[in-house]
Amino acid sequence: MIEWIIGAALLAGGLFGNNKTKSQSPRPVPGPREDFPAKVAQWRTSWEPAVDRSRWIPKSMASRIIARFPPPKRSDISFSWMGGDRVEKELLTEFAAHNAAYLAKQKERLKPFFDTVEKNPLTDDQMDGCICMDDAVQIVAAAGSGKTSTMVARVGYALHEDLVQPEQILVLAFNRAVAEELQARIKARLAGFDGVDAVTVKTFNAFGLSVIGKATGRKPSLAEWAEPGRDGAMIVEIIDDLRTGDDKFRHDWDLFRTVFGRNIGSWNEPAQANAYRDGRRGILTANGEIVKSEEERMIADWLFYHGVLYQYERPYEHDTATEHHRQYRPDFFYPEISLYHEHFALDDKGQAPPHFGGDYVSGVHWKRELHAEKGTRLFETTSHGIRGAAGFAGLADELKRSGITLQYDPDRPPKGQRPITTEQLAATIRIFQQHVKSNGLSHEQLRDAAAKDAQGHADRSARFLALFERIANEWERRLREADCIDFDDMLLMAIEHIESGRFASPYLMVLADEFQDTSRAKVRMLKALLKNAGEEAHLCVVGDDWQGINRFAGADIAVMTEFDKVFDHSTRLMLNTTFRCPAQLCEASSTFVQANPRQIKKAVETTNLYAKKALHAFAAETPALAQERLEQDLQSMYDFARDGRLSPDVGDRISVMMLGRYNNDEPRGWRRWQRRFGDFLSIEYRTVHSSKGLEADYVMLLNVVEGMMGFPSQITDDPVLQIAMPEPDPYPLAEERRLFYVALTRARRQVRIYTLADSPSRFLSELAKSGAIEVEAEGGVLTPCPKCGEGTMRRYDGQYGPFEACSTHPRCDFKRNVSGEGSVAPPPSNRVRITHPISAGDTCPTCGDGLMVVRSGGAYQPFLACSAYPSCKTTAALAPHRPGE
Repeated sequence: MIEWIIGAALLAGGLFGNNKTKSQSPRPVPGPREDFPAKVAQWRTSWEPAVDRSRWIPKSMASRIIARFPPPKRSDISFSWMGGDRVEKELLTEFAAHNAAYLAKQKERLKPFFDTVEKNPLTDDQMDGCICMDDAVQIVAAAGSGKTSTMVARVGYALHEDLVQPEQILVLAFNRAVAEELQARIKARLAGFDGVDAVTVKTFNAFGLSVIGKATGRKPSLAEWAEPGRDGAMIVEIIDDLRTGDDKFRHDWDLFRTVFGRNIGSWNEPAQANAYRDGRRGILTANGEIVKSEEERMIADWLFYHGVLYQYERPYEHDTATEHHRQYRPDFFYPEISLYHEHFALDDKGQAPPHFGGDYVSGVHWKRELHAEKGTRLFETTSHGIRGAAGFAGLADELKRSGITLQYDPDRPPKGQRPITTEQLAATIRIFQQHVKSNGLSHEQLRDAAAKDAQGHADRSARFLALFERIANEWERRLREADCIDFDDMLLMAIEHIESGRFASPYLMVLADEFQDTSRAKVRMLKALLKNAGEEAHLCVVGDDWQGINRFAGADIAVMTEFDKVFDHSTRLMLNTTFRCPAQLCEASSTFVQANPRQIKKAVETTNLYAKKALHAFAAETPALAQERLEQDLQSMYDFARDGRLSPDVGDRISVMMLGRYNNDEPRGWRRWQRRFGDFLSIEYRTVHSSKGLEADYVMLLNVVEGMMGFPSQITDDPVLQIAMPEPDPYPLAEERRLFYVALTRARRQVRIYTLADSPSRFLSELAKSGAIEVEAEGGVLTPCPKCGEGTMRRYDGQYGPFEACSTHPRCDFKRNVSGEGSVAPPPSNRVRITHPISAGDTCPTCGDGLMVVRSGGAYQPFLACSAYPSCKTTAALAPHRPGE
């Protein structure tokens, strides 16, 4: 139901003097008496003919009345009878009451139409989406909630009620496949309406071309190499040509790709480990070491590709080990010049990141004093220094002064982490270019935006922009040479023709599908169409911000989440009922995606009565064993279907959709499964991106692991893209989170997730921590780390017996002993601080034996501690008191 209508209707009795609330009136100014109520009545009479009360009254009607029929003023007081804002609010309240009654009346009167316009009767929410004719209507549609049916029915409703003629309706779709589906559905379901073939259904690109053709009499030529799917190849070709003909560009490109290509994350956020070797988890360098941070990785890679001999964390030449401290190991040592190099995670104020434990700054002072005392040479870099504009200049100067010759070699074979490929970096360049063009940004504006990013990586951003400018200039030169335009140019040209009036829009009803995938340029086109067609025009957009996964195509999720700021007189409606996913999937996926506070809140309900467990996860020791488990599951499903114990929801075979984050997640030789199980199972593989809008009985989500090419991907959310985006989403891995939601909501029955025991995805760990899923593993169930909640507990055999440690070590250092009976307990010296919410009386999440009880904090605030102290030293902040407890 429409929220604003209900609330406003309750206030309708207070309109224009009917409000019984007493208020202090201003003292009248002496003068002749006048019949002010008559003036008000006359004022209402003047505008009433403009309001058609046999239809929905759009929100803009109130402001139009105020503009054309100014409210009367009283001559016997010193100010207007009512300010314009108050009058507008009163009018909105009156019209809301009318619309609420009209909505109920239309639902009852047109029930036969709404029950038959689509294959299934429309829900109450879907009928709202058809009847509401406010100026700009946003329908937020949950996955599987029937948004296409709502769009088709809205077109049918407008024709049924004679609100517009077919040729006055424009339906815009994100891609050709969706446009063809919508056109086919409209023709099939609305065949009884005369002239329905005149309804225009196009993609934004196709519509833009038609606008240019009508405005100029000549359709422009689109560069074939700029088409989606082929544009990336042209970027690569341009890069190769520039590298061949320009030594400086070649050096700058190769240096960025080998050293700066990977995002180093935010200074104030913990690094995400991507490798494990010799009992050490961390970040893998080109030289093969495991280092503690992305900044250290970048330094190591810079040294490696410049041919500098270094040793990582070599023991200091003087013995510093004590009973309580290990031997000091400086970050880097250059043996050729006997120089130590410490990289300190300090900002411009000399402070450490908030997530660093202990007194980090005191440790910095201790190291400086130690080197001074022992007479050893120490060179320092800081986070602020290498992230700033100077970058590696200071380190390069110091090494050169000390006698090191820097010889950059981009082709040096790496022993560990390989640099990103030209194709990967070219894809980022192309995404960036689409945002730049869509938002009409100049190169100067980009440089200014990069300079204002205080938490960013200024040196990297400046290098990226320099490369982008060269590539973008060459792209434009090739377009001019071919006398062609690209899709971004085409949209902008079409918009200019609409805005200038050279194209006269006949469309009074505009619908846009998949609005979460809309760019700023497309929003500008929609606004131009509304303005061009006049005040009788209506816009309706349908989408789901939870499924905004096409930033790589220039989409800006903010146009969905901030719709009311983009379009005046807007209304938001919700389609909260899904016909696809069972309740367990609805709850788990909704909770997961709404962890990002910027996502639009909604409570999804389902009509699917599937009662069995809908979410499973399996952790294997190796990728081969994970695929073996997948094949076993398919065999079991085949056996059940053959024996008649498993039947399909749709069609004559059980549908199974295998999903991967990347194309190369496709299981080896999986097509043999199609032949082997094909009598009863319909099996296909897709990437999660390509699965959007599709569904299956069972979804097998593959390779849900942590890592650069895992899920979440750690190579797609490059912060440099935010420079070209007006409203960046600061939530970590926001788009990857939405993509995971899409994967979870493709299934009508079950989602089965396959991971690796030593590197489960943080998304999977989050689901396990929330209780939404258990991750089955050999010998039991993977347990979320009680300290960080992101990793899982892994068992190891140590010098003093078996123990468990967090899979994200060293990012999380939690570990605990394992007793002979298999139960766990923390080592006596291991203090554990719980960071997630916990209440007094809860079972200790670390040892499982004690209870969390309130302890006096002495000079500090009270806190929670395990009652099994001192054998368990787990503590937590005292949760705030909640009303009713």
